[in-house]
Amino acid sequence: MTHRQRVKMALSFQTPDRVPLDMWGTDSRLIDPFYFKVLEHLGWKDKGEVERPGKTAQYVDWRLSDLFDCDFRHLTARKPSGYLPRKDPDGTVYDEWGVGYQKRGEHTFISSNPFPEADLAAIEKHPWPDMHDPSRFEGMAERAKHWFETTDYAITTTTPVSGLIMDLYQYVRGTENFFMDLCLEKAFAHALIDKIAEVMETLYVNMVRPLGPYLAWVEFATDYGTQNGLFISPEMYREFLKGPEQRIFAAVKKVAPEAKIFMHSCGSIKRLIPDLLEAGVEVLSALQPLAFEMDSAELKREFGRELVFHGGIDLQQALVGTREQTVAETLKRLRDYAPGGGYICSPSNHFTSDVPVENFFALYETARDYRG
Repeated sequence: MTHRQRVKMALSFQTPDRVPLDMWGTDSRLIDPFYFKVLEHLGWKDKGEVERPGKTAQYVDWRLSDLFDCDFRHLTARKPSGYLPRKDPDGTVYDEWGVGYQKRGEHTFISSNPFPEADLAAIEKHPWPDMHDPSRFEGMAERAKHWFETTDYAITTTTPVSGLIMDLYQYVRGTENFFMDLCLEKAFAHALIDKIAEVMETLYVNMVRPLGPYLAWVEFATDYGTQNGLFISPEMYREFLKGPEQRIFAAVKKVAPEAKIFMHSCGSIKRLIPDLLEAGVEVLSALQPLAFEMDSAELKREFGRELVFHGGIDLQQALVGTREQTVAETLKRLRDYAPGGGYICSPSNHFTSDVPVENFFALYETARDYRG
């Protein structure tokens, strides 16, 4: 069975010869220090290509995914040509949304926001990114066509921006202000959400339109959940976010009708799944298994006939533990999610530097060889 056939069967709720494996997607990457540990372990001197400069998981290395016979190739849009982020003397770097970032250790943190006040007039005055710039998508269609015609991999787009509406709102306005606005500044919240949705819809449609015939799915990401529950209630999701997200998903499906809508969210999001399905989500990741109400067997029983599951291998305890724990964890998720198709195996988020390299190998080798 080819990689593409295997993925197509899993996405159609049929049982393939083995569970498809993913690496280098929106939530299945290697944080840079861990990637270098893996290279050192393998004795590889050459690095992969830099796909996301300035972030914490910059590299894509198809040699690694091919080592485990993973089933995917991923594409994403880039910053426009000639883009130079503004830098302050204190080390703050501003992105094209006007958000300031600082690097601390392995991770990048937001240090300033362009909307300190709930000012409706400021929304239209703000210099939003130009999502029509063709240089963002340069070479994507040619690469997708080449992969589709010369390989048998399933092809997807990963997220071109870190996050979706809820995340971008917090980037440009601040997390505390986001939650306060939903209660005290509703007119401003709706206006800012609609503007962000408009920008993101333009970006996604322009990215996906030339790729439509080649894509297995289109990836989105936003973190709705904490370890113990949702960031916002289902009622607030319906009031503010569901409609705008549904419009974005529908616009993507219009230009790529055969591609599935893939959504990443960390945390406890079971209570939001019915709304996500209604909004158009078809593949759900990352299935953080130790979060509240995220038991893999229960999720499969309740939603396994209408939702494809992606990820789910625990990073909080198993992957940072022993090899034996990693193998047992991987087998449990395979046994829970894989029956009847509808499962793509990968970690529940990026591999971090505290993961032993042998556990990285154990996850993919166990899943590759599983025939349960």
